[in-house]
Amino acid sequence: MKVAIVGGGMAGCALAYILRQSGAEPVVYEAGPTLASGASGNSSGLYNPRFSALRGSESDFYAAAYSQALRCFQTLEDIDWNPCGSLHLMYSDKIAERLRRTAENWHWDPAHMRLVSTDEASEIAGITLCHEALYLPDGGSVSPEKLCAAYMRDVEHHLNAPVENLDCIDADIKVLACGPAVAQFAPTLPLIPVRGQITQVTATELSAGLKCNLCHSGYMVPARDGVHTLGATFQPDDDDAEIRPQDDQENIQKLAEIMPGLDTGLQVIGQRASVRATSRNRFPIIGLLPGQDDVYISAAHGSYGILSSLMGAHLLADMILGRPRCLPADVIRALSPTRFKKRG
Repeated sequence: MKVAIVGGGMAGCALAYILRQSGAEPVVYEAGPTLASGASGNSSGLYNPRFSALRGSESDFYAAAYSQALRCFQTLEDIDWNPCGSLHLMYSDKIAERLRRTAENWHWDPAHMRLVSTDEASEIAGITLCHEALYLPDGGSVSPEKLCAAYMRDVEHHLNAPVENLDCIDADIKVLACGPAVAQFAPTLPLIPVRGQITQVTATELSAGLKCNLCHSGYMVPARDGVHTLGATFQPDDDDAEIRPQDDQENIQKLAEIMPGLDTGLQVIGQRASVRATSRNRFPIIGLLPGQDDVYISAAHGSYGILSSLMGAHLLADMILGRPRCLPADVIRALSPTRFKKRG
């Protein structure tokens, strides 16, 4: 079966990878000059489930996605995988309550998710912290750009190949996985562009001691070759990917508010801005495009695309190849593009 995938970012590359493993013939069409030329092109990205206070279809999706990703990353080479662990800091009463309820209601083994005191969090981080935290020992980071390249090894793909009309593609199945550009083909879906800018800073003597990811209203990744990645701004309804110096300062300021002093001496040496897409309820849109029988969609992955794109790829492969589904029915309904239909 030949499957044409429009988009060479995280969603499209992950799907091509899973389809090829399943014996299908994926072909990827990327409008840009390189794979991961859009929001998937960052050099470093965290993989974290999206936390919710209660168990439900959303938490079940992200728990499954997290598990799938950990299995997958162990098999791939040259993706800068760093399973250093992630501390999600309880920097406000509201966040603390949500994270405590997450730990209580998700029922993960303490070896994979647990609450830690300020002292234990500091010991894990390698630097003195000011907050309790929810700790994910298996958390970490990868290079989204390199991950896309790893997914696409030995997969046919075409660069500088924008698709304007799906009817022009010769394939059994077509999949829209081109981020905000999906709106060109499915204008009725509530896709929202979201601009984000990450910042790269030189490590200081203090920050160089950081041993795991710090997650707050932004995040800080342990230094790699003397450079930290800070992120990321979140600006809905903004499709401008030009660099903004004030966004670098915003990323540093977020860190300063949570960890006073850790920002001292950080020097900005790089940044990258890009535009991704999210949905009205910030949950991915994955499934058969309404009104079509051969066009699928994998979009609106937002800030959690490293995980959700891979889990979405498994689900779409099951749908396309007629296999038993890898996710329960309630999760599939929550992801479906038909969930936005008005009920009369």
